[in-house]
Amino acid sequence: MGSLPDWGCVLYRTETPDGEPDFQQELLTIWKDPQVRRVARRHAAGDADLAEDGLQEAFYAVARVRDPQRIENLRAFFCTVLIRKIYHLRGVLGPDFPEDPQRLAETGRHGFPPGGPASSRPFDEAAIGRLMAQIWLDRFYEQQEKLRAAVPGRSREPGRYRGLIAGLAEALLRAAAAGEAGCPDSNEALRAAFPEWFDESACSPNTCHQHFRRARGDLQNLLKAIVSRDELP
Repeated sequence: MGSLPDWGCVLYRTETPDGEPDFQQELLTIWKDPQVRRVARRHAAGDADLAEDGLQEAFYAVARVRDPQRIENLRAFFCTVLIRKIYHLRGVLGPDFPEDPQRLAETGRHGFPPGGPASSRPFDEAAIGRLMAQIWLDRFYEQQEKLRAAVPGRSREPGRYRGLIAGLAEALLRAAAAGEAGCPDSNEALRAAFPEWFDESACSPNTCHQHFRRARGDLQNLLKAIVSRDELP
């Protein structure tokens, strides 16, 4: 573990009027938590120095949030800021991706909607998962023309096929970013959007099976172009 952060000029109160745990002490406990540090190391792709830099920057940033009582779940909030800091340090997120913890606290964009329930999953994995899905969705939008062009034009209507694969990838990422349970059935989505290519009434069962198999492979390859292996849990 790195050296303990110096509070410096951070002068927030040390006691809360309603008897809740002291904000600074709770933040320090989260910063030292080995599980949170494993989150940092994982998203820093194993780079210990980068993980430590992210932890330090997240600590100072969260410590300076005005009215910290607005934060519904400090651990989820800290992990959200931590991951954003690390990805900014890695150059994965551009300067336009919102990083300001004060803005996150004011808008409730720290893993849960304002007033929403906290996650019951350990280490706030649900909140982190939604954050990562939003990062991937933003990456998809930045690269969508290139990603779409890389999809093989397998059908007699290659533009329609490429658009379908890209659209399904977007739908999957949007569902994950929204925290929606389950994923759209890819076969049903393909059949409904392009029945001339995927409906068994238009081709033999064996041919349709090959069309579905290749389409799922094309979808997986598109997603792999967005999501690097070291970003996965």
